[in-house]
Order: sequence, then C-alpha cells, then structure tokens
Amino acid sequence: MKIWEHWQNRIQHGFKYGFRQGINLLIPPQCPGCHAIVHDDGLCGQCWSRIKRITPPLCIQCGRGFPYAAGIERCVRCLTQPPDFDRAIAGFGYNAMSRRLILGLKYAKRHDVTPAIARMMANAGGECLQEADWIIPLPLHWTRYYQRGFNQSAELAHAIIKSAHIPADKYRPDLLKRIKKTESQGHKTRQQRQRNMQGAFQVTDPGGSIKNASILIIDDVLTTGASLSSAARCLKKAGAKHVAVLLAARVG
Repeated sequence: MKIWEHWQNRIQHGFKYGFRQGINLLIPPQCPGCHAIVHDDGLCGQCWSRIKRITPPLCIQCGRGFPYAAGIERCVRCLTQPPDFDRAIAGFGYNAMSRRLILGLKYAKRHDVTPAIARMMANAGGECLQEADWIIPLPLHWTRYYQRGFNQSAELAHAIIKSAHIPADKYRPDLLKRIKKTESQGHKTRQQRQRNMQGAFQVTDPGGSIKNASILIIDDVLTTGASLSSAARCLKKAGAKHVAVLLAARVG
C-alpha cells in the first residue's frame, strides 16, 4: 500500500470514529431489548443474560442441542430426514428476548438491533465465515421485499461481514433469487412447509462461481429448516460442494 493510501485510510477511519462519537453524545445508544442507555450499540447486561445460549453437545449438521453427551454426532431427525444443508450454526437460542430482537428487526424496522445480533452470529460462526467461498443472504421474493422495504437476512449479512472483517467480495447476493411467492410458514406443519418451498429458489450464476464452492447462507431463524434446505438443494444442484447456514437463532 502506498504511503498516501495508508494515511488516507487512517484519516477516513479517524473521521468516521469522531463522527460516530459525536452522534453518541447527542443521541446515546440504547439497548435494543429494554432501551436502557448503553456504552455502544449492543445489549445491556440484564438483557444479555436473558439471551438463550447454545452450548455443546450439538448435532454437527443441524446444530440442535443434545440433552446430554451421548457419543453421537447427528440427531435422530438428521439421521432419518437429513436437511440438504451440511451444517447449521446459530448465534443463540430462540426465546422471549431473542424473539423480541428478531421480530423488531423483521417487522418494526428496528435496524439498531442488527449490530448486536450480527456480533453474536459472527462469534458463533467464525469458522464457517472464514471457510466460505461465497456468503449469500436467504433471498426474499420481490413482492415481500417491496412490502417490507428490506431483506433482514441481507442486513444481518452486511453487519456480520463488517464485524468479522470478511472481504467484501465474498458477499454474493446475486447468486440466488426467490422465484416463487410462498405462503407464510408460520402455522404450517413440517411437511406443509417442505411442500410450500418446492421450487422456491433459482440459481443465477452465469459465470459458474458456485461450482465446487463452499457456500454460507445467512438467515434469521431456523425452525424446521424447510426454506434453508430448499435453498441449499438448489445450490447443490448447481454444483456447490458444501452449503452451511448461519442463523441468528434456532428453535429447539
């Protein structure tokens, strides 16, 4: 790097830091869980303690926790009905506090919760982030995107890449799109969710970037995994050798 470029970067970083500090003095950052004033964007100690931790032993494929160390690698569901993705990692478990954070981002446009969620995801999925050739947010159908105004998975992906210092060129939202307007998954059974997601995604990769690549999909919540499994299946049909998923939270 040239000396001028080095100092240019230093000056830009200093300006951004000073600007942010000035904003924080005028409008102090608040905890997204309870709105208490905090030192930086993130949860206060009390809300942090209410986040459900995910601790080993875990299924190596779906990330579901085992009640005790049984000496097995995969849960019964992954042995009998394995998902199409190879690995799933979540930043935290789904409970009342994490639900509040995620629904706030998703439906109330609480973008202030994004950095806190992204840091927990980056901490949990550091290995997958480094190993991935491409990082893809789970896409929304264009009608859903129009209604919501943003894709929460893309918001999280941007924040994770920044938090974990991942090269920006690894981010490839252009490689996968949702072509089917699916019904809400909220009250469907596992089988209904799977049927609902059939043919929902399409690979858009004229350059052949996906072939033999390791892909990491970013999404907010893992419930049955039907949406993510459908996306992973689509990517593997296009030649991806490995598909992992990194979630904010997982149910169960």
